Amino acid sequence: MKHLFCLLGLLCATGVWGLELSEQGRREAEVFNSFLQAIYLPASSQQTFAGLEKTLALEPDSKYVRRLLVSLALAAGNPEQAKPYIGFIDEGENDAQDWEVYAAYEWQAGQVATARQAYEKALALNPDDSKILYQYILLLASLPLEEAVPALEQLVPAHVSEAANIYTTIGRLYAQRLQFEQALSYLQKAVEAAPDDPSPRLVRAEIYEKNSQLFLLLHELEELEKMGYANAGTLSRMGAVFLLSKDVPRAQAYFLKAKADDNTDATSNYFLALLAEQRGDLEGAIGYLKDSAEYPTKSSLRVQVSFYENRLNRPHDTLRTLGQAYRDFPGNVEVAFFYGLALNDNGNHRQAARVFKQILSTNPDYPEARLNYAYALESLHRYRDMEFQLAWLLDRQPRNAAALNLYAYSLAERNQRLDEAQGYIVRALAVSPQDYSFIDTLGWVLIRQGKLAQAQDVLLVLPREIIEQNAEIAYHLGVLYHEQGDTQKALKYLEMAQDKWPAAKKLYKKLRRK
Repeated sequence: MKHLFCLLGLLCATGVWGLELSEQGRREAEVFNSFLQAIYLPASSQQTFAGLEKTLALEPDSKYVRRLLVSLALAAGNPEQAKPYIGFIDEGENDAQDWEVYAAYEWQAGQVATARQAYEKALALNPDDSKILYQYILLLASLPLEEAVPALEQLVPAHVSEAANIYTTIGRLYAQRLQFEQALSYLQKAVEAAPDDPSPRLVRAEIYEKNSQLFLLLHELEELEKMGYANAGTLSRMGAVFLLSKDVPRAQAYFLKAKADDNTDATSNYFLALLAEQRGDLEGAIGYLKDSAEYPTKSSLRVQVSFYENRLNRPHDTLRTLGQAYRDFPGNVEVAFFYGLALNDNGNHRQAARVFKQILSTNPDYPEARLNYAYALESLHRYRDMEFQLAWLLDRQPRNAAALNLYAYSLAERNQRLDEAQGYIVRALAVSPQDYSFIDTLGWVLIRQGKLAQAQDVLLVLPREIIEQNAEIAYHLGVLYHEQGDTQKALKYLEMAQDKWPAAKKLYKKLRRK
């Protein structure tokens, strides 16, 4: 660009002294202005390219402009666009930059041998240009191993300052082909050539990690930390090694170091969340997951946060987290399923039914989604649709205890087909005889059938703490004792249930008025 700045100086001088430009001067000014507009005014590389083409039209013999056009086309990954201008290499004397650009063109065009020769010419003209050398090393690394290694080794005597980079490149090539002994040999040469260079140590750490040589991996990472090259990636890997070694305090310390280096580091935040969960600090676990750089884009993290919120008994937060995930990850079946569950838990059965119906439209053989769809339909009193879903499911899974229980419970609630309901719940209990919700359903069916003594025997099998914790079971016992004429016992159980079960509150008030 030096000659352009000189021309700019002349143009400025012309303006100052009021000199008139000759025809040649006006033409040079036009070329220069065209060049400036192409380089500095456009908002995109394509506009720059088009501007330089206009400049070339004014100065068709400009080798410099044609080289710039080739460079721009290559930077955009479009060697075809560079093709009309690559002839610059055949005109006049070439400098190192000319050969560098030509080499890049030939490489992108798939002419590796020609590109290699061009890089060698560029290095011969400017052996101290690290950028050209770096590109040449990359090209050699793309060759077959038996050809790449000797060629790379030949560079070392003339480029001693880059020996570590060259040996590291060879080490990577061997590591990629799982020839770890040869890889470690060259990486050791790289360490000896440049003890403060972290690159060969990082590659060695990857090899140790792949081979589960945790002690050597940890040693390598600790050396990097001592050298001051530790970052979130290396620190979190150290934390993971200590976690595998069951040294939880040191693991946590390194995960915290990694997070301090990068607050959004995904690995450290994930493991810190797990450790917080183990301590019972679910609020802290939520915070770590939300800090992760992956939280906006990884659906599983949203689901995990919703689990923690649910365990903290924050149903509205759970629903909000899953609702946002449902919007952010359309078509994600896992997110949709848990969102449907949260909607059912929060009593929004209409929306839950829509969500589960959508899941089943693309995943008809998803039994858990069909079961929860049936549950939402039952809650909406859409009994015909519910029975269709349960019949479909039981036809394929005759021992699906949850489906059998829901069928029996629904019939008992409606006080219909009670013998059929009893058959369903007996089948469910044959699969899971200890499930207290199934036992309660059997008791409820027996109450509806008027078999009060049998119902009492069934329900009183349940532990007292289960009855006290479950308003529905307490309500059923209240109904049982009411039907038996024992108002005092009925009131005791209805009082347990009235705050959480509307039917219990209604019956409790009725009995209190008597």
